[in-house]
Amino acid sequence: MMRKSWSGFTLLKIEKVSFVRMLFAFIVSLGLLLNLSLAAEERNREMGIVLVAIGEVNRDVMDRLKDDLSKVFNKQVSVEKGMPEPDYAFDHKRKQYSSTAILNAIMKQREYGPSGRILGIVDHDLFVPELNFVFGEASPKAAVISLTRLRQTFYRLPEDQNLLHRRVLIEAVHELGHTYGLGHCQNPRCVMFFSNSLSDTDRKGPEFCPRCRKNLQSSIPSPK
Repeated sequence: MMRKSWSGFTLLKIEKVSFVRMLFAFIVSLGLLLNLSLAAEERNREMGIVLVAIGEVNRDVMDRLKDDLSKVFNKQVSVEKGMPEPDYAFDHKRKQYSSTAILNAIMKQREYGPSGRILGIVDHDLFVPELNFVFGEASPKAAVISLTRLRQTFYRLPEDQNLLHRRVLIEAVHELGHTYGLGHCQNPRCVMFFSNSLSDTDRKGPEFCPRCRKNLQSSIPSPK
């Protein structure tokens, strides 16, 4: 009677090869998923909004603004590395800071380049040559707002943090609205109404009127 040769080594070899193939397929799939995830994150960043502190800005202001803006625009909002104090923008004659100079400095920062929109927040009084002051200024992709005149203490009144955060949100939404192509609105209750004074800001609130909301939705792509 002939003894059958033991085929254990063959079976072990086959099982080992199958395991290696499965492991390789798993690693490839994992890599593809990771690439897709990174690509999706990059797309969200390209469509999202980046907040940048210019000089020293209260972190609580940044964090609350981040959360509120994500609800208003339905987009990813992130707080990125801040920029130094804008000494270059200070006008010694006016004792104010040029919003245009700060805006130009923001646009030169390559690290913010891939972002959809960039909003700089500064705690200094801003101006443009033709006006006594501005709450903010915007370009097609970036904007800057000032906290200074939004504070009650600027008018020698007791500080009100909730009122400050509301005003910051209003001015942030207004300037970001400009970056998405919206102009000033004639509706005094619309956030895109021009604030000639703080009373205008307090009256209008952070909401878009139906017309401006429609224009906003048609000008920006929805997140996928």
